[in-house]
Amino acid sequence: MTTTPDNELTAEQQKSLGHALGIALRTGVLGNAADRIAALSQDWELDPGRGDAVEHLRQWAQETDALTIPLAWAGSVEYPEGTELTRPAVIPCTATEGIRVELTVQGDDRIRFASLLDMELRDPYATCSTPGCGSPEDLDTTDVWGWTRLKVAGTDEIYRWYCTPQCVSNALARAGDELAAVDHQAAMDGGL
Repeated sequence: MTTTPDNELTAEQQKSLGHALGIALRTGVLGNAADRIAALSQDWELDPGRGDAVEHLRQWAQETDALTIPLAWAGSVEYPEGTELTRPAVIPCTATEGIRVELTVQGDDRIRFASLLDMELRDPYATCSTPGCGSPEDLDTTDVWGWTRLKVAGTDEIYRWYCTPQCVSNALARAGDELAAVDHQAAMDGGL
């Protein structure tokens, strides 16, 4: 039996997420188009079915079939109101037609979004560039304010300092790998 690790989306979850994002995009695009048509001045010369066109656009925007629009990330993230988690992070993208699209996330959604993006790329064995991170030394707590000191029971590791939750998570992942290897070897040797 295969299982999906807690930090990975299953194929069904990926499909569901893609479906939800497609619906959200279509709702935004078509809803905006309907608002623009509705805002045209009354003397605008259009087909007499203008009112029906607006209603059709709004109806299409509510349908459940996902709309797929390929987006190219602009390569940056903007924080127009500051970087605090309560403020939105805006991820600018461009559709193939040159239309600017902004994905806006804030609060817990920012954390979840970032962790999902990091899943595939994170290397728990990468060395942190922050001086002192991973150090076993007894550091002055004023130098490591907000850091975490970690020792995972069952491993040969000693207490070490880590600068961010990501570095702590990497250390836990490394320890998990070490413990899994020990369990595997014990199973190969006939049990614990």
